[in-house]
Amino acid sequence: MKYTLLELTQSVLSSMDSDEINSINDTVESQQVVEVIKTVYDDIISRGDLESNKTPFNLTASGDPTKPVLMTKPENIDHIHWIKYNTILFGDTDPTWTEMRYLPFMDFIDYMHQYNTTETNVATFDFVSGGFSTTFYYRNDTAPQYYTTFDDNTIIFDAHDVTIDTTLQSSKTLCYGSKTTDFLAQDTFIPSLQPKQFALLLNEAKSLAWAELKQTAHQKAEITAHRNWRHLQKSRQNVPDGQTLGSGAHSFDKLPNYARRR
Repeated sequence: MKYTLLELTQSVLSSMDSDEINSINDTVESQQVVEVIKTVYDDIISRGDLESNKTPFNLTASGDPTKPVLMTKPENIDHIHWIKYNTILFGDTDPTWTEMRYLPFMDFIDYMHQYNTTETNVATFDFVSGGFSTTFYYRNDTAPQYYTTFDDNTIIFDAHDVTIDTTLQSSKTLCYGSKTTDFLAQDTFIPSLQPKQFALLLNEAKSLAWAELKQTAHQKAEITAHRNWRHLQKSRQNVPDGQTLGSGAHSFDKLPNYARRR
């Protein structure tokens, strides 16, 4: 079952035998409880790695022919899990989705410095940030294979085929990652959680509120919250992906092939 922020706040206040409220802004204590709920909510989102918080998306192209291999992560994306790029060749009609391989920044720099800038298929561009300028090398005659980032926002690829596009294209990216979540301090706001995850939010909020506002422990809430966390780890996905045993009909295919027939 899902609850509004007002209902969550009322439940936490009731557990502390506090005054009844009709709005989250009715008392100083209710406003403090809202801050507690926000803290717990942010923690669940960051620790829980919830599938409901993930989404496919596109990178944002630079649109600048002088920086064709530079792209950026959309502002509402918190973490990138993988990136694919359509490496379709000139004249082909069917897309060729190729997974890009991530290289740590230093490894990417070492790989990049193997390029010979005197060759016609190697180009460069300067990236200026914080008053510092960095020169990146890239091939201009082939599709990208690798990418890196130095600030968790700017994405640099190793190559770009100038005969196909002037820059890497947003429409040719297919990415998957975790999106940022908003917390609205409004009575009717409903946290972006699955119904079964609200028990964790409520019990963690009660435990933290008792600790911070009453300077004492709520043993029952703490025990239940621990149980809720264990349950979350087992049931964070509503649709099984077949990656773990017992998660779905495809689990059999994930077992080692001990010469069995398929």
